[in-house]
Amino acid sequence: MAERGPDNIVLVGMRASGKTSVGQRLAERCGCPFVDLDDELAARAGRSADAVLADEGEDAFRAREREVLRWAASLRGHVVATGGGAVLADEAFAALAAVSRVAYLDVTAERLVDRCRARPRPPLTDAPLDEEVTRLHARRDPLYRAVAERVLPAGESTPDELAAALTDWCAAVTPTGGAPS
Repeated sequence: MAERGPDNIVLVGMRASGKTSVGQRLAERCGCPFVDLDDELAARAGRSADAVLADEGEDAFRAREREVLRWAASLRGHVVATGGGAVLADEAFAALAAVSRVAYLDVTAERLVDRCRARPRPPLTDAPLDEEVTRLHARRDPLYRAVAERVLPAGESTPDELAAALTDWCAAVTPTGGAPS
């Protein structure tokens, strides 16, 4: 059997939970590459993830997201920020989780609504923003908790504070098995 390479650190959570900001800072702390799966999806599509969602609809977006998740499962030694719905892609997400340590950035629905108002994105439903976020949060929160090895209350913490809280995981993603000097 082939030796398994170093694990990844995967961040999950709702849209606007801070996965990208925290992931970038954590990757710097760990001295390893960072990948944002929405950015990877956008690069493959030739336009932003938001544009793909708006132009092609959620089903097509989720199909693209599954492809990117399968690709990410081949990575080792990365910090990975997933899209908010990545946990809905059962098999593709499971493949990534199998070679990763997963942390859930838990933010209340109310706080997420505030953040989403500050940075509007294409809606996933016809409901008003506060209803959409509340419903999605209620549906996805148990899924995030089920896949996460660690749950971090992320609503009031800064990205630097959250990255610091995950620094002990750096040994999982460095080829030498230890945090960089």
